[in-house]
Amino acid sequence: MAPTAAAACRLRPLPLGAARITGGVWAVRQRANRAAIRKGSAADVYEWLETAAWEYGREPDADLLRALRAVTPPVRVGQAGHLLRAAIAQVRATGDRRPLQVATEVADVLDGSDDSHPALAMALVELFRETDNHRYLDLARHIVDTHRPTRPGYLAAGAADVAIEQDDGDLLDALARDEPADSGPGGLHWAWRMLLATGEPHYADLAERLLDTSDPRTLASLDNYLATSDADGVQLHLYAPCLVTARLGEGQIQVAVEVEGNRIRARILDAPRREWTLSIRVPAWAGAAQLRVDGGAQRAWAGTYAEVVRAHRPGDTIDLVLR
Repeated sequence: MAPTAAAACRLRPLPLGAARITGGVWAVRQRANRAAIRKGSAADVYEWLETAAWEYGREPDADLLRALRAVTPPVRVGQAGHLLRAAIAQVRATGDRRPLQVATEVADVLDGSDDSHPALAMALVELFRETDNHRYLDLARHIVDTHRPTRPGYLAAGAADVAIEQDDGDLLDALARDEPADSGPGGLHWAWRMLLATGEPHYADLAERLLDTSDPRTLASLDNYLATSDADGVQLHLYAPCLVTARLGEGQIQVAVEVEGNRIRARILDAPRREWTLSIRVPAWAGAAQLRVDGGAQRAWAGTYAEVVRAHRPGDTIDLVLR
């Protein structure tokens, strides 16, 4: 997901590759996922293309890039949402914009009919973000306004995208009131978009719960859900050993996250020479939490973000212990 500069987002996703899982169980799962992709084990060609693209973005590899470029997917208008998502993943992960030609040719013949897959709205908004063609955003809005919620998570995710890009507070409020009962990837996409739109920790808790790690696309793009940024600093949402890098004005923030049992440590590696905020999610499921900043205690409550506001320096540590 890459909102436009004008999008109404409380938080901003980091650029591809700015957060990277460095160890632990998720790194093991990602290596297994990558090995399976090399064998072409995904259920269909669109899923394979999207997964392989995110894998390439996570860890560039010449052989994988050649495989991506060698695959010519069938053009199936009935599966346009999957085709568009695969094309956009390739563009963002590899920098090669040629897949957009196929994507736009397919999108240009769509009319948002009732048999469109609910994921199409989400894909059309991403296509708008890549092309700045407002027809795709308008078509996504039409799908959101007229479709039955047969796959409520995907449709709600597309609706959240539309609300963000059109700054539609009423639509966003409606989505917050009527949460989709969808435990699959669609639910994760919706929760993540609502988190970006509102900054509310409730949606990070939902995203954690809705992670479908049987979906190869989710595993390949998992790094993208770890952290975000805003004008004040960086937010840590999902926990895995990782390295997070973000720009803040003219400076750079770099944080190494270590996870051991119920303890999360954020170690500052680089920081601008001014005050900024590191926000650390305290999950709602935690019975209690203890936060220590360079050894000093700071209060933290479950279901919130613990905000550490200071002129962080390289070598500083922030420890969160969940009870």
